[in-house]
Amino acid sequence: MTPMSTQDNEFEAENQSICQRAFKNCLNSREKNYFPDPSDPGFEQMIKILVVGPGDSGKSTILKQMRIIHDKNYSNEECRRYKPVIIQNIFDSITRLVEAMNLFNISFNNKENATNYQTVQEGFKILKSGDLNDWHKNSKNYRNAIKSIWEDKSIQHCFDNRNLFYLMDSTEYFMTNLDRISSAQYLPILDDILRVRQPTTAIQEYTFKISGSYFLFVDVGGQRSERRKWINCFENVTCLLFVASLSDYDLKMTKDELRSSNSNEHEEVNRMRDGVDLFKTLINWKKKIYTPAGKNSHKPKAVEVLLFDKCSIVLFLNKEDLFEEKFRRSSLKQCFRDYQETNSVEQAKQFVAYKFVEVDDSLRNNSHGRDIYWHYTFALDKKCIETVVASVKDRILKFMIESMRL
Repeated sequence: MTPMSTQDNEFEAENQSICQRAFKNCLNSREKNYFPDPSDPGFEQMIKILVVGPGDSGKSTILKQMRIIHDKNYSNEECRRYKPVIIQNIFDSITRLVEAMNLFNISFNNKENATNYQTVQEGFKILKSGDLNDWHKNSKNYRNAIKSIWEDKSIQHCFDNRNLFYLMDSTEYFMTNLDRISSAQYLPILDDILRVRQPTTAIQEYTFKISGSYFLFVDVGGQRSERRKWINCFENVTCLLFVASLSDYDLKMTKDELRSSNSNEHEEVNRMRDGVDLFKTLINWKKKIYTPAGKNSHKPKAVEVLLFDKCSIVLFLNKEDLFEEKFRRSSLKQCFRDYQETNSVEQAKQFVAYKFVEVDDSLRNNSHGRDIYWHYTFALDKKCIETVVASVKDRILKFMIESMRL
């Protein structure tokens, strides 16, 4: 163990139209540029890193940062393709905030916002049908309606208590930048692209050349409904990179997330607990291998071994900035009852890290357990990701050298 360093989403399915297609276009345009030249000497020694973790933990944001660090910036055309996704995020966020008023049994402070919300609903319905022209024609009206709702005292009350329902982390950022985003000349900038929220609903592969070595990052969907696909990616993995959100400790999974994974939608599931359970399942996952039949037996002998026993395991505890912001006002006991209150953010972060690491079953047989390296990360900070990824690269190469010596 080594440190290195509810609201139900009833409209979720409808939101996959124009924005889902736009997002896939963004991915496809990048993948063409990322695939290496097979004639390159380093191609045969490609290092495969499986990137897994709960939904909304920041996996895709980290990979976007890596693209910028190790490849190139986004072209204007690629940026433009993110525009409908960003607009959808804004409509989605303001809708969730308005619906959250039911949780607190409150209504708009400004009565005119009831009419403004009707305008927003009409625009959102048109957007989900795939028509972006309506936004272009009426963006000023939508902007004014959304701004008025956002500034309403009742909506701000909901925002201050957003741990009680699902709301995108980027909500405040996009609302603050609404004037720029609604302008006719709007072209998404890098900060917009990093903050855009779109669930990964298919397995995506990204290849980066780092210090002469090729790294294949396989990004899988984190939503519960997507996890059944992961097993297809488990072969020839060099490193298991698990990304979890530090700020999830006081959040609950939505009914839609539970329903899509055939779980009881009325069950209350803490998002960080779900992350810990998922991490436990993965690192303790066993597979059967068969040894040749012996002299006294005609049948091969089946032996269970850890699936990722020969892999480097790295844990990214992401959204460090959000954790530090909410730590003073929201107790970690909401997730971990054995947590002893402290004023130290660093001690609290370390407590969470140990909660993940201690689920390693090998600790029962080995006092040291496996080496699980963890980092506290802030995916929106390019320098942070650059430093952490460099450290992870060195750790993986060291792990490979040590494995060859055994």
